Amino acid sequence: MEDSLKQRTFSGLVWNFLETFVLQGFGFVQGIILARLLMPSDYGLIAMTGIFFAVSYTLMDSGFTSALIRKKERTEMDYSTVYVTNLVLSFILCAILCICARWIADFYNEPILQYIVYVNAVLLFLWSFVAVQTARLSIQLNFKAKSIINVIATVVTGLISIVLAYMGWGVWSLIFPNFISIAIRFVLYWRYQRWLPKLNFSWALYKEYFSYGSKLMLTNMLNTIYGNVYPLIIGKYYSSSRLGYYTKAQNYAGLSSSVLGGAIYRVTFPVLSKIQDDDETLSVIYRRMIRVTAYVVFPLAFLLFVLARPFVIVLITEKWVSCIPYLQVLCFAAMWNPIHSLNLNLLLVKGHSDLYLRLEVIKKIIGVTVLFITIPFGLLAMCYGQLGAAILFLVMNTYYTGKFINVGFFKQMRDLFPTILYSIFMALLVWSLTLFISSGVLQLIFGLILGIMSYVALSRMMKSMELFYLVDIVKQSVWKKYVSRKDS
Repeated sequence: MEDSLKQRTFSGLVWNFLETFVLQGFGFVQGIILARLLMPSDYGLIAMTGIFFAVSYTLMDSGFTSALIRKKERTEMDYSTVYVTNLVLSFILCAILCICARWIADFYNEPILQYIVYVNAVLLFLWSFVAVQTARLSIQLNFKAKSIINVIATVVTGLISIVLAYMGWGVWSLIFPNFISIAIRFVLYWRYQRWLPKLNFSWALYKEYFSYGSKLMLTNMLNTIYGNVYPLIIGKYYSSSRLGYYTKAQNYAGLSSSVLGGAIYRVTFPVLSKIQDDDETLSVIYRRMIRVTAYVVFPLAFLLFVLARPFVIVLITEKWVSCIPYLQVLCFAAMWNPIHSLNLNLLLVKGHSDLYLRLEVIKKIIGVTVLFITIPFGLLAMCYGQLGAAILFLVMNTYYTGKFINVGFFKQMRDLFPTILYSIFMALLVWSLTLFISSGVLQLIFGLILGIMSYVALSRMMKSMELFYLVDIVKQSVWKKYVSRKDS
């Protein structure tokens, strides 16, 4: 069973990393094109409504899909109960949002927000039709199908967004393509699963899922509100353009960490759930995931810090130059997000959703306190506050990892220390190079080349296990494809 699980973990990591890199690459190019076509205020308008819909999606899910994935034995009634719950909650939330749309627009003094809320409320309801299908693929560890579906839906949606933006649709080019995305997912889920939900419902199962999922829902709610409280405050007290600068900086800072963190979560939660009672195996796999994740994410954060100015000016023009200092600070705050996700995943795998909730409540109280302390000092001070909070949260999260599987803060930092050193060395080399080059384009091109080459070279020289592990994963993936093609 261990070998089979190892192979499925490898397969899941390969497909999720492949999906990550494809979506990163396409999303990166799409973001550049849209940033050139749209105005900072367009992104600011989307961010203003973000908290309301992020909370709504969390309420719609209620932690039930995670509970469904974690459950060892499931029947058709389990799937139907969760499906019906999502459907009913999404309809109620859609109605509430439509009623509150005028108040949201008045809060920000932006009349167009009323219509943006109407359209996004309908999207919320439609999303409930495919939520359980996504969970089913995770349960089956069919990461290949999930990756293919996500790539197709994202690419098609992104291309439509670019066309609409070019035609002058403004903020609506960021909204309307989502209808196409949901339609594509619905068709492809049927293609890969041949499963349609039955509208059956069990109160007994609902109570069982609610017992676990409600704590997770409250935790996710706290994370969602905290993750959107900065745009809420900035949108209220600053202009939509300033919010657009902050949002763009936040998006670029978290591009690698958020996408990779999502890939790590999608693979690790169902995989680790299957070995939740074997602490020794859990510890070994967990530490390896921590090291590999940091090995990919950390150097990207350091590289982005050094090349932030040419990155912004060359790719999305000087109209976005105000976001550069925010980007340089936020990239170091965001690089810890996948590590946070892995540490918190352990609590869920071990069934401690109550502890997860308690920990998140404490962290969010601290985070909001930091926010209100830094507000009077401006947006940049608020960004530094986020960085300080991220480091403090890491200490808190790793305490419980150490308690349950003896992989606490100091052991994790010892595992991550070589990667941090490699990243610092690479960043110093790239920074030295930029001192002798005046062209932003050349700074960006040669900085990236030198950064990647020096990081890999240093890793090989120091015999980094993370590098060889990643190479081994790629070789296994390529070899399996070659053998399967040869056999066919």
